[in-house]
Amino acid sequence: MRSFWLQQAFDAESASPVPLEHDLRTDVCIVGGGFTGLWTALELKSRDPSVDITIVEADLCGSGASGRNAGFVMTWMSKASTLLKICGGQEGVRLLRESQAAVRAVGDFCDAHGLGGHFRRRGWLWTASNASQLGAWNETVEVLAKHGLEPFDLLESCHVAELGGSDRQLAGVFEGDVATVQPALLARTLARVALAKGVRIHEKTAMTRLGLGSSPVVHTPAARVTADTVVLALNAWAHELPVFRRSVLPIASDVVMTRPIRERLEEIGLHTGIAISDSRLLVDYYRGTPDGRLCFGKSGGAIPFAGRLGRRFDDPSVRREELAREMAYHYPSLAGVDIASAWRGPATRTATGLPHFGRLPGAPSIVYGHGYTGNGVGPSYLGGKILASLVLGAKDEWATSPMVEQRPQRFLPTEPARYLVGRLVLAAVGRKEMAEDAGRAPGRLDTALAGLAPSSLTPVVKN
Repeated sequence: MRSFWLQQAFDAESASPVPLEHDLRTDVCIVGGGFTGLWTALELKSRDPSVDITIVEADLCGSGASGRNAGFVMTWMSKASTLLKICGGQEGVRLLRESQAAVRAVGDFCDAHGLGGHFRRRGWLWTASNASQLGAWNETVEVLAKHGLEPFDLLESCHVAELGGSDRQLAGVFEGDVATVQPALLARTLARVALAKGVRIHEKTAMTRLGLGSSPVVHTPAARVTADTVVLALNAWAHELPVFRRSVLPIASDVVMTRPIRERLEEIGLHTGIAISDSRLLVDYYRGTPDGRLCFGKSGGAIPFAGRLGRRFDDPSVRREELAREMAYHYPSLAGVDIASAWRGPATRTATGLPHFGRLPGAPSIVYGHGYTGNGVGPSYLGGKILASLVLGAKDEWATSPMVEQRPQRFLPTEPARYLVGRLVLAAVGRKEMAEDAGRAPGRLDTALAGLAPSSLTPVVKN
């Protein structure tokens, strides 16, 4: 099941995928043709045009999370508390400001390559949609202020309801340095630009095995790629490698797209392209599109068993009706609106809520970057800088940042406990939040089970 974004992007193309059919030797082999892999390739080419780069992608570039999200191009400001703890004040502030610059850089890329109409920098409204969520942003705002940063505007409740187009928005803050974009078009354009710069891209070419060593080998169904350095840009699919199985948790995020309803969105005020999310654990997130549709998503869907993602996230969303009800909860006037498309995709969770970057333990020629925890469209641009520095052996601020870990940080139990407990916790969180929406006190058992949710399941938007 292709997302609405992906189908729209593919309909505008005529190129066919080129699977790898012969062995080759390359300087850098990037496994994964999503935002992280593509930004890494372009960053490497910008620093050293002579570097030989090959990308292998199991499906089509952008077909993973990069082409299935809601297209929120966000900063790291909502994750400031954790980021500053990990990186310290000076480096943390640098990265927070770099994350703002990343949004502008994505916009500049879109303007330069004909996507300007699909990139709208209209900001992000972080709201409370029931009483239990009030003040969810307070700690973040206070920590930022202590470091001289004030990216959020504190809004009066009436202004929040007006800006969000719903009386369900009880309170909130607004961050202006956030944009929305058609994510699949962005990914496909990144791939075309990479090709034009001499990057080889082999789609429909899955990595079946990874050979370690000073010259690692990426095995595919029909051929092998021997490289000086391998970059694993797998995001949720990193979970299929045993070394990452206890450090990154894939969770489905489900999205629906309405038919064009421009006049109704204009009446509500959702036609501008503003990004909105509330502060529940299983966050609701949504935005209008340039062609007058409403894109509405919800996190906290299916989780895989024993690391086997396979193609299970390619099925149509099983929560189509649930999302339609959630949309009507926020916007009663949209009850019964036709849903044009419903899909899901694998998002990720990490122990910190921030992505992991590093070198594979015992294999320094293999570097990795994944685990954006619902916020990858903007920060993946920074991920490309970090990974490029690691590939080139640079000793700069990117390669030496505390964001680069010594070894994957484990926070998940082994199977089958991970799967069984995960299902129980997600179900309890869902019941707890339904009670809170209705103004009821949640059950004690549900509250206790919801308290077992990983610390990274914080109320931040799913992009």
